[in-house]
Amino acid sequence: MADEERGPSVRAVVLATDRSGRVLMVLQPDGAFAGAWLLPGGTVRAHERIEAGARREVGEETGLELAELRLLALYEVMSVPAGRYHFVLHLFRAEAPLAEPAPPRDASVAWRPPAGMPLHAAMRRQLRDARVIDDDDAEIATALGSAGISMERLL
Repeated sequence: MADEERGPSVRAVVLATDRSGRVLMVLQPDGAFAGAWLLPGGTVRAHERIEAGARREVGEETGLELAELRLLALYEVMSVPAGRYHFVLHLFRAEAPLAEPAPPRDASVAWRPPAGMPLHAAMRRQLRDARVIDDDDAEIATALGSAGISMERLL
């Protein structure tokens, strides 16, 4: 089946903050946003429940097991121009795990304060929607457009 016939893939990311307000972030080694610090998560597998996929991805990337997850938002994300990527992204919120991350050897994971850090445009949108940071919608829209990203909140 041709790519244009498949439709969007399903992805899930998890926002976890610690008591000091730092956010759990993962350095993306590849994919559409390679080189950016983003929330841990990734592609949900076929026949996998979305929350289970979020837990699996966070475990694979950070070595952490998460307790309760709560759905915060749902986005449709597309490349501009279309064709490079198209996915539906579920943003979950998790209570901060008590353990420190134990990522695989080749992964970069850190608790980072979002204030004053250069954030990827998509992450700015997610953190603003979750009320973790105060950011301007117009500035985020401009940053997304400059990065060639269409990111529409569905829920």
